[in-house]
Amino acid sequence: MQRDEINILIVEDDANLGKAIYEAFTRSGFKASHVTKPDEALSILKLTSFQAAIVDCMLPKMNGRMLAKQIRTDFPDMPIVLMSGIYKDKNFARDAMAECGAAAFLTKPFDLKEMVTTLESKFDTKLEAPLAPMQALLMKETISHKERIKAINDAEEVHGFDLPWVFSLLFHPRVHGHLNIISPDGDVCGVGFQNGQIVQVNQKDSKSYFGVLMVEYGFVSQEEIEEVMRVTGGKQKKMGERLVEANVLSPHAIQIVMSEQQGLRLSKTVMETGVKINFVESDELREDAVTDRIIYTELLNEWLVSKVKLDWLKSFYLPWMRYNIKQNSEYADKHRVFSIPVVQRVPELITHLMTKPTLEQALAESNISEEFFYPALHALLVSRVIRFGEAAAVIDTSAQKKRLTRLIVELEKQNHYERLHVIPKAKDADIKRSYHELAKILHPDKLAKDAPNEIRELAKKCFSLIAEAYGVLSDEGKKAGYLLELEKGKASAILEAEQLIETARPLLTTGDFKKANEMLEKAIKLAPPTSEARLLLMWSRMKSKPSGDTNEKVRDELGQIAPEDRHGPIYYFVRGLNLRLLGDIENAKKNLAHATSLDPDFIDAKREMVLVNNTKPAAGASSDSLLRGDLKDVVGMLFKKKK
Repeated sequence: MQRDEINILIVEDDANLGKAIYEAFTRSGFKASHVTKPDEALSILKLTSFQAAIVDCMLPKMNGRMLAKQIRTDFPDMPIVLMSGIYKDKNFARDAMAECGAAAFLTKPFDLKEMVTTLESKFDTKLEAPLAPMQALLMKETISHKERIKAINDAEEVHGFDLPWVFSLLFHPRVHGHLNIISPDGDVCGVGFQNGQIVQVNQKDSKSYFGVLMVEYGFVSQEEIEEVMRVTGGKQKKMGERLVEANVLSPHAIQIVMSEQQGLRLSKTVMETGVKINFVESDELREDAVTDRIIYTELLNEWLVSKVKLDWLKSFYLPWMRYNIKQNSEYADKHRVFSIPVVQRVPELITHLMTKPTLEQALAESNISEEFFYPALHALLVSRVIRFGEAAAVIDTSAQKKRLTRLIVELEKQNHYERLHVIPKAKDADIKRSYHELAKILHPDKLAKDAPNEIRELAKKCFSLIAEAYGVLSDEGKKAGYLLELEKGKASAILEAEQLIETARPLLTTGDFKKANEMLEKAIKLAPPTSEARLLLMWSRMKSKPSGDTNEKVRDELGQIAPEDRHGPIYYFVRGLNLRLLGDIENAKKNLAHATSLDPDFIDAKREMVLVNNTKPAAGASSDSLLRGDLKDVVGMLFKKKK
């Protein structure tokens, strides 16, 4: 139900106050009618449909309590709010509400916003909240640059996993300026957009990946960097310029590495927390490096594999289950998004999305696992090749039953914030909006009148879990207590997990892989794992559970490590170990050598180097190593200076 479908009858003999109440509701989007006498109220009720009534207790000829009682008799389900400037006694208010079944009693003078909010609360499960600014754009075929900027600035605060959609919106030839991303700690990252490209990423954490990436690409060695920097010490020029002048680096390599570094910094903004955002238009941007649509699509794939959580994706798409999917204006068979791994692994998905009447049915009938379905869907939507169309009038009960059954299991595992798809620092308005959006599809009253009892019971169970969460998070006192309890439990679990990881780490070096593996698996179940913890677990699994399947799974899991976390010695050690076990000896040597160059005291990496140096390459390995090697190795060969 939309606001303009709710008509409110105001019965107030004070013409000025009646007019003020009328204007307050109409400004909020409701319909309203104001009368001053009880007989006028009874007459208009016979001629016009009203969904709520606000009645003053002191009226001429018939008091407000009697009028409200009559309204209740004629319209049993209509919410009624009583108000009075004379009767302020709590006992009177209680008795008056009981006598006519009123939903609330307001004492004059009262804040008009309070009155609107009071009545709104009576329609919580029926009133459809407007879509959030950026959500509304998911349905639009064409979006002007002004609409994009306005939606972002109206949003003010989003989840960190919303940023890929924000970035995508700003890839527009007429968008010029800085997107400011403010973390919960107050750190600001500025992303510069110009001519449909990202040209800057400025962060407070100014960690430079430049030297590390130069070595990883094979453009230079760590020893060459150290020697050039030593010889040219004290000069103000940047590292890249010094290396070019020393004739150890091609100028083309600098732009390649700067672009890669920009991508890593961009990746660090996509985090599991709420962030504040705003966009400031400007034509004065310095071009540091270029991230175009093609490069960005590759980054999107990386984030969907390594950063954006499946639970978040499922929550994000829950309100859209009854909508159909349409081709968007940017759809093309050769669009870059169709070639990235998260989409390529489910080539049949686009057909299901375009031919099924709802997203819910596409999910139920595609037989694609949720683990693959949602990331591919998100890649297609964020890339603007598809959009949402209209909500279906007829619901497929079989698909609905399947979804609701699965949803109950998920909701029972989630905390209150996760159930409502909000962050712990979410504003009251965001909590309320999210609750309304979920109520639109989960409240039993939203079911068709002929919906099977089985579906109705499942919907009741789902909505009770949502309502339980909202009941806590909409009450400041309950929310504060719940958050404190949640943080205590989380802190305890994190501490225990950290202790297990700290104990397991030396066991890997001493060779007690089985025990280390048990501890690491337990630690990862206790708390969300860091990239380092996941790498240690891969290490322990390859050593304690040696098999071809284990090695193949680890290779896939390495791709799930966040891009910015793929540059430390443990990552290169685990990657080298995995490559050795898969038989790629040449690339195993490169990765292990890089691990030891980053950490000369890494004993385990040195041990593996001994093993790999004593291992003969598999037959045919040398002939196709270029094709199977890391792209950085290929690029490094092209742009490394000839000595």
